[in-house]
Amino acid sequence: MIISLENISHIAVPYAKALFEFALERDAMETVYKDMQALASLCRSNRDFLLMLKSPILKTEKKQKILIAVFKDSISEITQGFLKIITSKKRESLLPDMSIAFVDLYKNYKGILTTYVKSAVPLSDNIRKKILEVMNEQEKGKVELVEEVKEELIGGFVLQWKDMQYDASILNQINKMRKGIAMINLYKKGF
Repeated sequence: MIISLENISHIAVPYAKALFEFALERDAMETVYKDMQALASLCRSNRDFLLMLKSPILKTEKKQKILIAVFKDSISEITQGFLKIITSKKRESLLPDMSIAFVDLYKNYKGILTTYVKSAVPLSDNIRKKILEVMNEQEKGKVELVEEVKEELIGGFVLQWKDMQYDASILNQINKMRKGIAMINLYKKGF
């Protein structure tokens, strides 16, 4: 599933920036980045965890205990402290968005461009290599490729980076043909 920064809460961004700056000051950027990646991944893959974070019924103390139990040995002290602060401020429902915003801040800081490729079938190594070559020519910095298989594309691919998209899918071609045919009036009045 491709997640866009446009879909995250604007309230989450200042929290992510604060954590980013703190990690930068403490020279713990790589560690906190891995922690935030793990948190974002858990939120994407575990619906129950996400529902727990957003639950208005569970008390803050219970959510803190759950977060500590889940992450106690796998994340840094800085990230653990951040999670405690966020839950004490009753902002834990924004943690998925905060983790995504942090990862984006990190990638911008490191000059990493995330490029999303949707294709009807998994990409071959040759096609993956060609896409990376083209993107490296277009953009400066490192290119990270995120692949997603979407069978409904029938064939071809859709490439997304920054705010741009290149759609070379067969589904797109079929939709263009449908629109063109819909505009043709096959029946003339008077016959």
